[in-house]
Amino acid sequence: MSHSISKTKIHFSGKFAIIAALLVGFAFTNQASADGFTQTQQAAVDQHFDILARQQDKSDNKILNNQQQNFDDELEMAEDKFMTQICDEHNRVYDNKSQTCYEQ
Repeated sequence: MSHSISKTKIHFSGKFAIIAALLVGFAFTNQASADGFTQTQQAAVDQHFDILARQQDKSDNKILNNQQQNFDDELEMAEDKFMTQICDEHNRVYDNKSQTCYEQ
C-alpha cells in the first residue's frame, strides 16, 4: 500500500499557492498606497470625531451621575436602617426627618 501523490496534484497546488500569494501581496500593496484625504474630507472626518467625542462625554457624565445618585440613595437607606437599629437597641424611636432618636 503506497501513498503517492500524482504530479498533476502537486503542480496544481503549487500554482494555486503562487496565485494566492500574489493576490494577497497585491492586496497589501494596494492598501499601503491608498490616497490620503482631501482637505474637505479630512475636515468632515475631524468634525465627525468631534461629534463622537462630545456624545461620549455626555454619555459618560450621564452614567456617572446615575451611579452617584444610586450610591447616594443606597447610602441614605443604609444610614436610616443603621440608625433605626441603634435607636431600637436603646428603646428609642428614630425620626428620619430630624435624623435623631427620641423616647416614646
